[in-house]
Amino acid sequence: MLTVRRVEDLGRSMRRVALGGPDLDGFAALGPTDHAKIFFPAQVGGAVVLPEVRDGAWVNRDDAALTWRDYTVRTYEPASGEVVFDLAVHAHGPGGRWAARAQPGERLAVLGPGTSKLPPLDLAWYVLAADEAGLPALLNWLDRLPGGARVQAFVEVDGPGCEVPVPARDGLALTWVHRGEVSTGDAAIARDPNLLRDAVASASFGGADDGAGWVWGAGEAAAMRALRRYLVAERGLPRASVDVTGYWRAGVAHFDHKSPEA
Repeated sequence: MLTVRRVEDLGRSMRRVALGGPDLDGFAALGPTDHAKIFFPAQVGGAVVLPEVRDGAWVNRDDAALTWRDYTVRTYEPASGEVVFDLAVHAHGPGGRWAARAQPGERLAVLGPGTSKLPPLDLAWYVLAADEAGLPALLNWLDRLPGGARVQAFVEVDGPGCEVPVPARDGLALTWVHRGEVSTGDAAIARDPNLLRDAVASASFGGADDGAGWVWGAGEAAAMRALRRYLVAERGLPRASVDVTGYWRAGVAHFDHKSPEA
């Protein structure tokens, strides 16, 4: 159980939430895409129903009283006593609704990360692509990559008001991809799955003289499938150099990012 210490607006559709408390002892997040499960109150002002863990395993995952979502750990520095999450703000899920009104002093439960994924951080070039769900991990990549790497990053958001601050770094070319305002009121459904693919297709990378590189992507599942097909089938990149994953799927709660549909 952790307490909200700070809340910061990053843009119109994302807020940074810092959590702290004694239960952070032993917490670890070593890779750019490490994620944890955050458990929210089912009702505003209500209590958080906790997961039941036995011998390190979560055993009541199917309990209907639990309200949770997966989030990438944005930063964790043991000396600070805080773990930070960047949460997308929206109306179509408990996490997004909670993020919109989050205030210091509120209580949440966090489970995980269960493992750390350590990708190669010593290559000549990187292409990173994400929507709001994958943006915290993309920012983590930028924190961890060596200064000499050439990095092209593509981030899909609704519009300029949803862009977030990105620290400057040598070798970074950042492109914001604007999907436009959504008239239906449900941005999770009214998306063009080809926006990120088309943006990445306009970039130059992977040539014979470029050296070894890596393409990483995370976002809505249909968009990630379109991007992955382009990279492997059309661009001809080795599958082993492409790590593109659907973090969520429009209209599906608790989408499994390890499923074939991801």
